[in-house]
Amino acid sequence: MNRERTLWLALGAGTAIAAGMLARRGVAAAWRHTLSEEPPVNLEDQDPGWPRILAWAALSGFCVAFARVAGRGVASRVWQRRLGQRPPGY
Repeated sequence: MNRERTLWLALGAGTAIAAGMLARRGVAAAWRHTLSEEPPVNLEDQDPGWPRILAWAALSGFCVAFARVAGRGVASRVWQRRLGQRPPGY
């Protein structure tokens, strides 16, 4: 594997992971602020019911997936601006 491809894989994965982590923290904070309760993450400690569990799964899943795609897109644009070419594999 060449150096550029390795660098792109690290940069793309790193930004996707960081964006996903930030999105997860953000959606949890929004859940706490909106509903004045903790998100239903640990089901052994609480019994929130299926509607809340499904709402949390859908909301957090969408936000994390969107943030990961957006983070990778930002990394791609930065790569193009800095190096003047598209990332390897695009």
